[in-house]
Amino acid sequence: MSEEKNLIILLREAPHGSLHPVEGLRMSVAVSSDYDPITIAIDDAVYTFLKGSDKTIYQMHIDFLKEIDLDVFVDKRSLEELGLTKEDLIEQVEIKEHEEILKLISECDLLIPF
Repeated sequence: MSEEKNLIILLREAPHGSLHPVEGLRMSVAVSSDYDPITIAIDDAVYTFLKGSDKTIYQMHIDFLKEIDLDVFVDKRSLEELGLTKEDLIEQVEIKEHEEILKLISECDLLIPF
């Protein structure tokens, strides 16, 4: 890695009706050769990681990020606001408290929203 910068890929939109989360995950994979990006899902992007949903076009990105041990976080507040629990999500993601998410975002060098 040429420069040590904290990079966050911030997923905000639902995966249905939009390619934003898919493109965000693709971006995480693409920059992983130069950075150790943290991928964070907030708001409706939480739906991206639901068990049983069709992840055909982006499951390979999730698998790759976990294979190379990069973090994929889901905002707990967003999860609760949508009436979901940890049991509703795939195992490749980790739930973080809203305050922890805000701290990560405030301390990052680069933020790429999707």
